[in-house]
Amino acid sequence: MIKVIELPIDKDMGGLTSYVLQLYRMIDKKEFELTLLSYDDPQNFDVNYNVETVSRPYHIIQFYKKMKCLLSEGKDIIHFHQSYVNIIPILIAKLAGFKTIILHAHSSSIDDNRKIVRFLKTGLHKVGRFLLPYLVDTYIGCSTKASEWMFPRKCIDSDSYYLLHNAIDLDLYDRNINLGLEVRQKFNIPKDALVVGHIGRFTPVKNHPFIIDIFKEVLKQNPNSYLFLLGDGVERHKIESLVKSAAISDKVIFMGYVNNTVDIMQAIDIMILPSLFEGLPLIAIESQALGIPILVSDTITQEVVLTDLCRTLPIDNPKPWAYEIISKFGKNKYIDYRARIKELGYDSSVAIKKIENIYKGKQ
Repeated sequence: MIKVIELPIDKDMGGLTSYVLQLYRMIDKKEFELTLLSYDDPQNFDVNYNVETVSRPYHIIQFYKKMKCLLSEGKDIIHFHQSYVNIIPILIAKLAGFKTIILHAHSSSIDDNRKIVRFLKTGLHKVGRFLLPYLVDTYIGCSTKASEWMFPRKCIDSDSYYLLHNAIDLDLYDRNINLGLEVRQKFNIPKDALVVGHIGRFTPVKNHPFIIDIFKEVLKQNPNSYLFLLGDGVERHKIESLVKSAAISDKVIFMGYVNNTVDIMQAIDIMILPSLFEGLPLIAIESQALGIPILVSDTITQEVVLTDLCRTLPIDNPKPWAYEIISKFGKNKYIDYRARIKELGYDSSVAIKKIENIYKGKQ
């Protein structure tokens, strides 16, 4: 039995956490035992996940003791999932005695608008990148852009680097028009209405104010339109106030975190993702798997453009976004692109096997 630690996961259920939870669900339980570490209370997660609490790394002694405890239980592979190089937990894990340390890049910049915090994280990231070759054994990037942000060139050019795109369980993405109608009925949305959707945490990187600007332009051209916002986070109240001040509260539905994301997506006509940056957003893959058009910002890696359902746009003006949304409404003929998406390497069953082989190679 190969025992692996995955950290951290977050109660806000962002893309990074979703990736780790999917890995836990799909990995071969006969060969692998995963322990998920969170800075949050384990009760925030489903009891089916093996989640333990760990102190934040700046509580150095407590974090070190937890690492030593996990090592004593035979867990000798530790897999860090990060959006920037936070070298502190990696260094502590190394000092505690972990012989196999994996760093997985999930983003391409720092998601924090607080100037001082961003400055400190940027400094930590730069120092961390310099130290990585001396502390980390294996480097994994979810996209080329995320890899180049996280790892020095010598790491990317080494035999210890893997480009492993975020992937999804394609079997879950059957298009179901009737289910979509049921969802609309639940929220009192007419069958012929235009529904725009966005899934993501309410953080600066997701660019929610721009999403609201786009939707206001959409309403000017089609008043029979609605906006689904799925997710939660620190900026939700700010965006709720923005919607209220624009007098469009009856058109915008804040759904919070939902377990049945795919079911909700069945009711959506077009997805938008005008993020400031991303690693490789799963929602872009999910939308195309369901046959739903998606518009993404041109700051996001082109690796998400798997089909003609995905188009990139600049984020300097909401009007072109609104134009694309209106022009696509009612004209999209469903095409099942899942075979193509699988062929391109975005099927999780294939991706999980690659992770398993990486773990096996470290034994």
